[in-house]
Amino acid sequence: MQNHGRWAKPTQEELDQILANHALWLDNDPAGERADLSYTNLYRANLRRADLTGANFTGANLTYTNLTDANLHRANLIGADLSGVWLSGGDLTGAWLSGGDLTGAILTDAKFGLNIIDAKTIKYTAFSQDALIWLILRKDWAKVKDTVTIVNN
Repeated sequence: MQNHGRWAKPTQEELDQILANHALWLDNDPAGERADLSYTNLYRANLRRADLTGANFTGANLTYTNLTDANLHRANLIGADLSGVWLSGGDLTGAWLSGGDLTGAILTDAKFGLNIIDAKTIKYTAFSQDALIWLILRKDWAKVKDTVTIVNN
């Protein structure tokens, strides 16, 4: 991968190969390999509808990445920068979000649970109304609730 400072930037060919190997891994194919995109720069990448179940994005830069309808079930997003990410309809159930930055993210119709309380920040983020059950459990809810957009389902 090309190294551009803090994060390595995969070429499109490298990213395609990582995703292809991950798909094989999800199918229990011995030739497959779980996607390890930790500390990569995926700024503005298009991962729409990608099945990234269990992928490792520790410390990755996913700023403004299109993850619409993507499956991130049980993905490791610890310390990932998800600011401005489009994750409408995506699945974050069981994903590790500790230290993740969701500033300005679009999470309408996204699936998640109690893990949302572990995200570092949710300022200026858009959620569906059914997310309120989890959002009010955040310690900073009183401070950020006026910055969050809640969209009717």
